[in-house]
Formats: sequence, C-alpha cells, structure tokens
Amino acid sequence: MKAGTTAILLVLLVVCNISLGAAQDAAPQPTERSGQPMPKLEGLLFNQDCTDIFWSHAIKEGVDGGAIVDQYVDTLADAGVTVLMCNTNSRKTNYRSGVWEAFWDGYDPEGPDDQPFFSSIPKDRVPGYRRGIHGMWAMHNQGVDYPARMIARSRERGISPWITLRMNDVHENDNLDHPFHGEFWRDPKYFRGGSMGYYARGLDYAHPEVRDLYRDLIVETLDRYDIDGLELDFMREPYVFQEGAEAEGAKILTEWLRGVRKLTDEAGERRGHPVRLAVRVPSHPEVADGWGLNAVDWAKEGLVDLIVATPRWATLEYDMPLGEWQTLLDGTGVTLAGGLEILCRPLPGGPAGAVTPEQAVGAATAVLADGADAVYLFNYFVGISGNATWGAEGYRRTLGAMSSLDELTKLPRRHAITWRDITGPGERYVAPLPAEGGTLAFDLPTGPAPAEGGQATLELRVSKEAGAKLEAPQAQVNEIAAPFHSSKEIGGDVALVEYGIPLNALRGKARARIAINAAEGKTVKVVGLEVRIVPAP
Repeated sequence: MKAGTTAILLVLLVVCNISLGAAQDAAPQPTERSGQPMPKLEGLLFNQDCTDIFWSHAIKEGVDGGAIVDQYVDTLADAGVTVLMCNTNSRKTNYRSGVWEAFWDGYDPEGPDDQPFFSSIPKDRVPGYRRGIHGMWAMHNQGVDYPARMIARSRERGISPWITLRMNDVHENDNLDHPFHGEFWRDPKYFRGGSMGYYARGLDYAHPEVRDLYRDLIVETLDRYDIDGLELDFMREPYVFQEGAEAEGAKILTEWLRGVRKLTDEAGERRGHPVRLAVRVPSHPEVADGWGLNAVDWAKEGLVDLIVATPRWATLEYDMPLGEWQTLLDGTGVTLAGGLEILCRPLPGGPAGAVTPEQAVGAATAVLADGADAVYLFNYFVGISGNATWGAEGYRRTLGAMSSLDELTKLPRRHAITWRDITGPGERYVAPLPAEGGTLAFDLPTGPAPAEGGQATLELRVSKEAGAKLEAPQAQVNEIAAPFHSSKEIGGDVALVEYGIPLNALRGKARARIAINAAEGKTVKVVGLEVRIVPAP
C-alpha cells in the first residue's frame, strides 16, 4: 500500500519448561540447514509491497502483466538489490490462493463503479482502488501467477527470491465493510480488543483458528513456490495478543514458530536447497520482547536465520541499537538487517515526507556503521525513481551504494534526529523533538567522517514567533564550536539555521554530541535537526 501496509504471525501450544529446554537442546544449529553451511546474507534486501505493481500500473486488455513484473524486477536488479521479499498478502492474497480469499473475490470486472463490491468505499477513492483490484484480476486471468513470475525473473537476474507474509495487517480497520477484509477478519471473536482503537481489531494469536489460518498460507507458500526464504512480517502489525497477555502469548508464538521452522526445513529438503526463515520485528529488542516477539530467543534456538530490526512506518529511525542486537545475537550465525522506512518525520505528529536520497544514504550508513549485516528497504517503490527528487539514475545510484559502507560514504548524506514510532506495552517514551530550553543536547550517529576536502553542516529547524527576529543560538559538535553560517525563514513560524561543522569534530567519532545554547536569558525550541555530510570531490 502506501507507507504503511501490514501483517504479523501465528502460534500453537504452550509447553512446560522441561520440554522447552529439551527442544532447545535438540534444536538444529542456526548456521546449517540440511547439512549445508548457511553464510550470512549480504547486499541489499528489498520488500515488495503486495499492491504496488497493481496500483502503479494499469493492467488491462492489451497490457502484458508478466512483462510489467519482469521490468520491475529488472529495475531492482539494475539498482543492486540482492534479496527480493515478494509480499503476497495482507488480509487477502494477490494471487489465486487455494486457502485464502483473493483481493478480487466479489469484484465484477464488467460492472459499474457503484457495484456492491465498492459500496463501502468513498466514491472519490473507488477509481484508484478499482485500478489495483482490476490489475490483480487481469494478471491472474492472463495466466500469470504473480509470485511465481517474480521468483522466476529474480532468479534470471541473480536476485535471491523470498516471499514475505504480513502477519496481522490492519489497513482499513475503521471500516470492516471494506473489500480489503477477508471474512475471517470481520469476526469480533478473533479480535485482540483492548484500548488501542484501530489496532484493537487486529487478530489475537491466542486463538488456534488464527494460528491455523496463517499456517495454511505458509504451507501453501512453501508447497507452491520455490523460494530461498520465507519472512514473517510482524511489523504489520506487532500487536498480536490481548493487552497484558503478551508474556503468555510469547510462549505460544515460540511453539508455533517451531512448527514453521520444521515446515521450512522440510521444504528445503524437497527443493534441494535451504529455505531460510526470517522475522521482521521492532527496532529495539526489549520492545520486541514486550509484544511477545522474542526474536533473540528464536535466534538462539535456531528457529530463524534473519532478523530485521526496524521502525514501524511513521519515520526513518537513525539511531537503532543494532550494536546491541549483534551482541545479543553473538554466536547464533543469524543475519541482522536494519530496516529503512520511506518516510522521514522529525517529531511525532509533525510533517512527514518521502525520504530524499541523502536521507536514505544517511540512514543506510548508520545501519552498516553500527554493525548490521545488511540494509533492508520497505516501501521504496520503484515508482519513486520517476519523481523529481530521486529520478531513475538517482534511484540506481542510491540503492546501488547500500550494500557497502565504503560506497555509501562516497555519496552526500544526511543524519537526522527522528523518533521511535513503536514502544513497548506501558512504556513511557519521550521523543527527542520538539525540545525547548536554554541549553539542549542531542546525540546522533553520523558514520565515518569525510576525508579532507569534504564538508559537514549542522541544520537546525527552530520554532519562532511569526515575524519575530531570530537570534541564532550557538552550537557545538563534540565540544568543538560549529560556526554560524546563515538563517532563513522556511515557514511563518520556523527558521532554518545552518552551521559549519569542523571536520576534526567528527574524526574518530562514531556519534556527534550536539549542544545548542540559546542567548543568555533566552530559550530555543528545536523542531528539526540534521547533519549533512558531503564527501570530498
């Protein structure tokens, strides 16, 4: 969908501590599958949303849907993508499944826009939704099995094909009559409930029926498609148990995951090559644990081969604790990827926009500099290659650098203060911005310092009274003064203030400690902060 499509996982029985310990002792080594070595994944991992191709292309009579799929994969291959996560579901599937409803079930391709299928959708949104649904229907009726075509073209272009399943998607949860929902998702007895409103209508994995629903889809996926790996996307959504029941739910989920691991191992034996298993979870390990997603424990038991630590969708997160993740995963052989979202929002509730290439490069630099094995992109649709900010060449250049820290540091980049868009149950979290006071301090990972001849700039967005004269605060970076360069209004009540950062303030430092000091007796309110680094020409 757009910048936030969704899914989560399934589960089964609770076992006693003795049997759990025995299962862990007997668990297969995480670095091997069917006796074959399992090296860590490298390169660039790319998540392909289940609706993107169909919403962005008019697949109708005379349009070759298979060729569109091939072209899409070719663009990713040319941009350096090495692992393609093809998403096939939300609350329905984008192919003709034998166990789930398809997106187009109930749709009359010859009928008018006011047919019953669209009756719950606002009239102004029907044309766009119909375009996507018709594209899925048309692809199928052309005889194109969408996931199979994605997989085949990926292999032709040297990309490792995976399928990613969204384990508890909640799109359109404020309108349960919307055709987005399969019938199962309209039954309140399976809802997790509680105080989270929109997310209260997510599914509760304590119900065996919910776990079986997803297991059926997993079995079909592994039987039907020759993939290198299966990802269970718990960031669509991570709320899979009733409030307060997450600890007990974690036991259920782990037992269920043991069954999924058995399924992927069996698929690997049938296919003659390993089928890896991945999970996508919140950026902080304690937050993942809080929601019952015990990813580190899964890694230690050998249940997963890849963990993607990531924000949910509201913003890039430039300061994920990936070094902490690696410490916790030491000895497991599990690949750790850091997830990049497509939005950048400096503060909760503030304005957001699609990330620029420089912002994406900065976030990817932070991921690799902090010790992750790979960068993982979510919602970085090929369509952004056609906009004025990225362009086709900018898309290829930006993504092409994301497999290597050395290549990333050859490009201009931005590191920003943002915020964590998912917290643990009951956690009291205070976002870094907005921040107001006479003296303010910020901590930001900035990656390798540029070589001599490069440039570094500090950009502050400062709130001020409309029409009032701005008195620029002083700034220091790692206790070295950053001289004031310029200021200008960028809105009636916001000014952009720029400072030069001496390169010796960044050398030998993995992070920038930024101090902002208002004039004596004054305060300053910061609503945005970025460090821009331009390499030497």
